[in-house]
Amino acid sequence: MALIIIRMVFKFNKQLWEYGRKVEDMALPVINKLYDCDFKRNENDIYDILDFRDEEKKKIVEVKGRKILSTKFDETIITASKITAGFMEIDDGWEVYLVFVFLDKMFRYQLKENSEFKCKYTGTNCIQHYLIPINEMTEITDDEIKGSGSALLSPEAEEGPPEASGR
Repeated sequence: MALIIIRMVFKFNKQLWEYGRKVEDMALPVINKLYDCDFKRNENDIYDILDFRDEEKKKIVEVKGRKILSTKFDETIITASKITAGFMEIDDGWEVYLVFVFLDKMFRYQLKENSEFKCKYTGTNCIQHYLIPINEMTEITDDEIKGSGSALLSPEAEEGPPEASGR
């Protein structure tokens, strides 16, 4: 019997990564103000699973940029590996938050040890994602982040939605 090894190679999408960094940079003062933290970016490499952490307050935030309006879908997706990593951090005593930056609004969701999501395999490489209902998230308002020095909209909100829509 022959052993067959299948290896999927995922091409790094630098343009999408740069957009994500732009969204994270824009969101950082907002999340610092919102959670009363001094978040530091995880800088191990470009494949860090979760974006920011505050070691003193034991809080972690993952920021996801969306190139669509918050009303386009009832749910938004996040890769299963991020949720799994979040659950592992919760087991170690951390609070884990997901922040979604849409073209028109920002939302937050606290990942809890009992959080449950529908699963969907999607994309060219059929990667496992979880669907998070937008109506289960909390909108981040201007009043909550006064003084953060950052706007609530994604970097491309003023330019209109780009070609790639993303969910």
